[in-house]
Amino acid sequence: MTTIASDSIATTETEDRLAILELVGRLALSLDGKDWDALERLFTDPVRVDRTSLWGGDPETYSPAELAVGLRQTMGNLDAMHHLITGHVISLDGDEATCAANMQGVHVFANASGGPMWTVGGRHDYRLKRTADGWRIAGWTFTIQWATGNMNIINLAASAGGS
Repeated sequence: MTTIASDSIATTETEDRLAILELVGRLALSLDGKDWDALERLFTDPVRVDRTSLWGGDPETYSPAELAVGLRQTMGNLDAMHHLITGHVISLDGDEATCAANMQGVHVFANASGGPMWTVGGRHDYRLKRTADGWRIAGWTFTIQWATGNMNIINLAASAGGS
């Protein structure tokens, strides 16, 4: 078992891997639970987010607060959402790491202009950094592989106001 020392605190590779798994799990649970404060604490400042395969445009850099506000504006009014992140493959390199995982997200919003569900599947690639507060997400790339349902519910929910 490899031991990694950082700031006079020694952790094992297994402990680091478990901490990263928990961090990614907290991402899904915080988002689905609409716990925007908890979500904000999962990221480094700044954090680079690349969702260009889904929305187009360019990768963006945010503060954790800006990212949480943006996700709240986009998904806070959904009736429900459920993100599954699985198949984690973690590579450690001292105080930095990467994690690749499969992701499926179900988004629900009752509306008068189409179906109430949009489900998307793809891959998450995370860049992670060890901080004084533990592992945090420094970068997050989503690569879409498939989708089904009414993608417009995201726009309808964001326009609904009052999250």
